[in-house]
Amino acid sequence: MNRIGHLALIVLINTAFGQDLTFETQVDSRKVTVGQQFQVSFTATSTQSIRLRNFAPPDFKGFVVLSGPVESSQYQWINGRATSTLSYVYVLSIQKPGKYVINPASVEHEGKRYSTEAVEIEAVPGGNTSADPGIGVDLKENLFIRVLTEKQRVRQGEQFIVTHKLYTRLNIDNYVISKAPTYEGFWAEDLDQQGPPEVTTETLDGKQFRVATIKKTALFAAQPGRLRITPMEVRCAVQIRRRPTDPFDIFNDPFFSRMRTQEVDIASNALTITVDPLPAPAPAGFTGGIGRFTLDASVDKRDPRAGDAVTFRVSISGIGNVKLISIPSPAFPADCEVYDPKVSETISRERDIIRGTKTAEFLIIPRNPGERIIEPVTFVYYDLGRNSYVTLRSPSFTLNVAPGKEPIAGVIAGAASKEDIRLLSEDIRFLKLSPGTFERVSDREASPGLFAVAVGLPLLFFAGSYAYRKRRERLLGNVSLTRARTAGREATKRLKRARKLLAQGNTETYHAEVSRVLYRYVSDRLQIPAGELTLDSVSDALRRYRVPEEAIGRLRACLEKAEFARFAPRGDTHAGRTDLLEAAAASIDELEGHLRGS
Repeated sequence: MNRIGHLALIVLINTAFGQDLTFETQVDSRKVTVGQQFQVSFTATSTQSIRLRNFAPPDFKGFVVLSGPVESSQYQWINGRATSTLSYVYVLSIQKPGKYVINPASVEHEGKRYSTEAVEIEAVPGGNTSADPGIGVDLKENLFIRVLTEKQRVRQGEQFIVTHKLYTRLNIDNYVISKAPTYEGFWAEDLDQQGPPEVTTETLDGKQFRVATIKKTALFAAQPGRLRITPMEVRCAVQIRRRPTDPFDIFNDPFFSRMRTQEVDIASNALTITVDPLPAPAPAGFTGGIGRFTLDASVDKRDPRAGDAVTFRVSISGIGNVKLISIPSPAFPADCEVYDPKVSETISRERDIIRGTKTAEFLIIPRNPGERIIEPVTFVYYDLGRNSYVTLRSPSFTLNVAPGKEPIAGVIAGAASKEDIRLLSEDIRFLKLSPGTFERVSDREASPGLFAVAVGLPLLFFAGSYAYRKRRERLLGNVSLTRARTAGREATKRLKRARKLLAQGNTETYHAEVSRVLYRYVSDRLQIPAGELTLDSVSDALRRYRVPEEAIGRLRACLEKAEFARFAPRGDTHAGRTDLLEAAAASIDELEGHLRGS
């Protein structure tokens, strides 16, 4: 390449770098009340280092400038990409109702002039847009959850992903999902997120937000129609900057403002999904499999002896609604004894795609020698890629059954095998035609007391045995009652595992285990389904059992601390982890004391 080409390439690169800078106006809220303080930032963002010169602010006509400009800079490294921001921050207020315009600001960067867009602010009389008059931001516009999906119209059985994202322009200490969304009519599979949620940045309506994906779920519609995903509810501990309400206070400046933590409850939007049905009519043998699958069948013995156990295995693997698949029942020979299948499944979530295998193992016992044929197994599913039904068929299997260790005669209508005759001779004896001889014994008088004891003791033993047996059947038959009685002991065992994780330094798994132990204990002890457990539902259930508020508060503190340490591990220390473990054990012991006998 000649010198001119090199120069052209350098100019092109410099131009590309120069065009990377953005300069925009960001406001707390575009609708404020008269006298309310709000913040305006003129922010430059670039992937390169920022060197701004000759900043020219707007005239702020109609606004009262309470403070500013305060210059702030930030450097972030997200997903291997560096981002630099430099902001000029003002605190403003408006004294009369109406619509006002923040005119463009401009700044110079590497010899080029950049300008922001004009922003309109509406001031309304009375009230306050925030929950606290000392808060200078509108929480609803600076902290919210959005539920997003790649498509809102799907076919029955088609996978799609629903993502819950937390948007914030505030500092969040921690958060907890107080009410998980429900997916009625769907098979839902949560997609694992390793470690704390990844934080990115997004710009909405001219404002830059930090965004964390707090839940990601793969869904498969099990039925056609309009299906609804309910809102997710989250409780956040938010750091909020308080400013003096007096605009003439000499300390009315962001530098002197104080921070405090406030719990805020937010909820996502609901989402409605339209599910189209599969083409009709469905072929015979279709059991609901939708996706792309393969069928495999095998036997572990081709030449068994009569009476030997043979395992016939059927596996269906692929991408799709694996959990909703029903494995077809094979057609076995009539003289084979067949037991109920053992069904197992494995699910994987590689690259947000749900795939897996469902396997059924049939135990069959051929009773007679000879050639026996297991007919082919047929599986029908709907292939979304081909938009058609597909039929898979396994090969047939021939079993060459050899005679067993004891000869077994062939089955003839009206006749029984030798084994049956042998068992019959041991089970039923011939009738005796004569009674035989009888001998007379001497008469002896029995003591009445001894007679009563001899008769009463068996009755008492029988009654005690019957009561013990019924009680044991009641305990074994009532799984919930058994779990409730053993919840304390099981929680103590699981805390020992958490202690081992703490000793190994596995902090993330340790906090998850402590949280799991506490929730599992409450679920078993109070017989609450695990899917309905939230901080509020746990507290309400304990109050119904008249557990003191202090004990409930200590349990909530343990749960919140464990959740906070999982998602915001920076402030976590070894001493804090040890204290959490001791507090969890003490909380369980305390609850056992209050719930004993309930």
